[in-house]
Amino acid sequence: TEFGQGASGQPPVRIEHPILPKGDIHTTPHPYPMSEPLPGIAEAEAITIADDGTKVKDLMHRGIIACALNDTVAQVAKLMIDKEIHAVVVMDGGKAAGVVSQTDLVLARQGRSPEEARALLAGAIMTPGCATCDADMLLSEAVSLMTGRRMHRLVVTENDQPTGVISMTDVVRKLIVE
Repeated sequence: TEFGQGASGQPPVRIEHPILPKGDIHTTPHPYPMSEPLPGIAEAEAITIADDGTKVKDLMHRGIIACALNDTVAQVAKLMIDKEIHAVVVMDGGKAAGVVSQTDLVLARQGRSPEEARALLAGAIMTPGCATCDADMLLSEAVSLMTGRRMHRLVVTENDQPTGVISMTDVVRKLIVE
């Protein structure tokens, strides 16, 4: 037998690939010259929104929808679905220990059966730590913090206690929709 075909392997099959006609020339300009690099993330991170005096507390969702370190993925997923939210703060002794997002839930399923994934604990799949901002922070500063860290949400604190959440969805609603 030929190498790679094994004892029962079939010989390779020739597939005809279409060939573009010689006169097929595209004249539409490329949005970025091919000789220059694409606009970098560093430039995007440097962009800030106009400061109109809006504070985080003006847009934040008050109250923390949270779970405990030992809550199961099944419990966390049900909480997200019931509350129509995309992330849950994981609390440990009154302090925010991390966040479980929809992405964390999807990644928990990788390589596991549904039953195994549902039995995992929030503390095992959470993204540890919480990026926070103060309720009195300017919205423009909070947006810079989120874009700089490539995050979708911040836990909002007042007197060093978590009291709410602000997300990019809230910012889009304020800046674009309203």
